[in-house]
Amino acid sequence: MSLYKQLWVAVIFLLTLVFVGSVIVTSLSAKTYLQQQLSMKNSDNAAALALSLTQQDADEVLLELTLSAQFDTGFYELIQLTDPDGVVMILREDTQDTGYAPDWFMKIFPIEVESGTASVMKGWQQVGLLTLRSHSRFAYAELWQSTQKMAMLFLLVMILAGALGVYLLRIILRPLESVVDQATAIGERRFISIPEPKTLEFRQVVSSMNNLSGGIRQMLAQEAKRLEKSQRGADVDKVSGLMNREPFMRSLDATLHGDDVNSAGSICLVRLPGLMELNEKYGRTFIDRMIADMGASLNSISTNHSRSAACRLNGSDFALLVPRAIEADKTAEEVQQALRAVLEARSIGGDTGLPAAATLYQQGDTIGEIMTRLDSSMLISADEGISRVNVAAKSDIQLTSVREQMQYWRDIFVRAFSEDLFSLAAFPAIGTNGGLIHIEAPVRLAWEGKLLTAGEFLPWVNRLEMSHMLDQQVVQLALRKIQETGKPVSVNLSVAAVVEPSFAEWISEQLSVHADAAQKLWMELAEPMAFRHLSGFKLLCSRAKSRGAKIGIEHMGHQMSALGQLHDVGLDYLKVDANFVRDINENAANQNLLGNLCTVGHAIGVIVIAEGVRSDEEWETLKEIGFDGATGPGIV
Repeated sequence: MSLYKQLWVAVIFLLTLVFVGSVIVTSLSAKTYLQQQLSMKNSDNAAALALSLTQQDADEVLLELTLSAQFDTGFYELIQLTDPDGVVMILREDTQDTGYAPDWFMKIFPIEVESGTASVMKGWQQVGLLTLRSHSRFAYAELWQSTQKMAMLFLLVMILAGALGVYLLRIILRPLESVVDQATAIGERRFISIPEPKTLEFRQVVSSMNNLSGGIRQMLAQEAKRLEKSQRGADVDKVSGLMNREPFMRSLDATLHGDDVNSAGSICLVRLPGLMELNEKYGRTFIDRMIADMGASLNSISTNHSRSAACRLNGSDFALLVPRAIEADKTAEEVQQALRAVLEARSIGGDTGLPAAATLYQQGDTIGEIMTRLDSSMLISADEGISRVNVAAKSDIQLTSVREQMQYWRDIFVRAFSEDLFSLAAFPAIGTNGGLIHIEAPVRLAWEGKLLTAGEFLPWVNRLEMSHMLDQQVVQLALRKIQETGKPVSVNLSVAAVVEPSFAEWISEQLSVHADAAQKLWMELAEPMAFRHLSGFKLLCSRAKSRGAKIGIEHMGHQMSALGQLHDVGLDYLKVDANFVRDINENAANQNLLGNLCTVGHAIGVIVIAEGVRSDEEWETLKEIGFDGATGPGIV
């Protein structure tokens, strides 16, 4: 029962108790007073009437006429005259129901009035004894009316007191609404703080809950820094601050085997020639500082491109992986310009060239093929001895102009949307107990007798700015699949889901219409997009979770330092990028890193799922370090 209802019950009970007590006391007092007044009136009236009859010499005819006339006034219940022997001479009695008050009321408050008596004389001889009793109906009527007025007054007071109480309670309990919202948020894994109210009791509660939320936020921030430090220690070159060769190759391998918008893009290689001679000429310390500046410049470029990775492949070779970039030469030129600026700032420009090679990659390529293309192109650039970019193409399609390729894919997508050519694949995400967590459902496109994977066409959907249309299509397909199979389904959303203002309203409406299916819908957004558009992501989480859907982040692990920003998002799960899962059974550093990530995830109440698990050995290791589930080709 709500506090408002309890207040009304308390007001009604209290005022009813006061009303009943007041009625009883007042009515009893009034009854006693009326009885006394009626008794006195009976005595006075009997004496006056007996005197009048005595003065008439007690003539029998006059006696009867006088008593009848007096009785007919309607004020008397009984008028009786008896002779000295007790024989009734004249009797007038009103036995009709008074009707001035309910029977139950008269039974509760009976008015018992003493009759007035007086002797009727004729000279010195007593003619008879006159008994007179006034009617009590008027007393009952007065008592009943006063009780009704009191009841109306108390009812009015009750209504006013209740309304005033509700108003005051609303003011007093206003901070409680914030406390309830905060408690609800904590239950949804959103650790928010609210202003402390003035009410002492509420202030103590809010202060404690704010301390709890603040402690968790602080813990998340500290753990995020520790995870980033651990990650950098294992995967980052100490001189340049760039990724080492091995983790870069793992990242490239995971990208090539991915099934999303990042499965196609550009990769470039830039060489700093004559590094040994530069060390001898300027000193190792000076050159190390210069390489650190180069690393900072490349990391700055990498930060501007979602899911990109910058690497120092060896002493003099730098590489940059940029998913979704469709002009490889421009990617390489951007790297060249950044490195050239560092050289010029150190007054080492002049004759030092920066030969570069670049190529496009797509899903299905292998690391060997890509590196072979880059090495071949780099040999040409290095032989020429100038800062030239050589682009290696895998096929004729990569030699086609960007405009032609975009028009080609635009025609495909227009037809695909109009003819409903999209579908969802199905890959299980399994928990540690072997149970199904959800069905991972990447989108597929049926075209010219082939089923294109997401990695083949999603980059072009993104470039053509049709992602919001595909997101809606994917959600509708997932809801339909849930209704058909009854199993939970997970779908990937693009950045359009958090930057398009209309999508949050649309998803809220769709989940309301399909309320049952919404309870089994899981939606996830890539880590870079979630952190880059955090306010939009929070709005999406709020709308989706209010309808029972679950929200998560996929490809987690590249922005460990931003983990503390998730304290008030209300996530349900994290999916760790396959890059960190590759050969986890043989990588002690990544085992420690992911183990800590699981600890942090569990501390904020989310489940942690591994992506791209390829073998039983990887899966067993992931179980040991604390993962809740996994998906990938090695999961059946």
